[in-house]
Amino acid sequence: MAGIYKSPNVKVDYFGRKISTSMNIEDFEYLINLNVNSIVLFDNSTDDMRDAGEVILPRHYTIFVGTKDGEVLYKPYEFNQYRIVVTTYKDIIMSIDSIG
Repeated sequence: MAGIYKSPNVKVDYFGRKISTSMNIEDFEYLINLNVNSIVLFDNSTDDMRDAGEVILPRHYTIFVGTKDGEVLYKPYEFNQYRIVVTTYKDIIMSIDSIG
């Protein structure tokens, strides 16, 4: 339903700075069991892709693979509220680890 207000989640990082995000992990559960390579970024999408039913991320959001096939990969330390950190196995998303 459009127009429903979701209050942002406010967290405090290691340095005491407040970080607010408007999305949480439950908002991206539809990505589980999808191939990472088949998900389209908003900037790369077209109306034809949307009409075809392809999975398009919301604006500014990107997917970052934090664990691939059981091997932990490098994760940047800086906070990015639009980064979706996922765990994959053979390029299939198994879980959403965090947002940011």
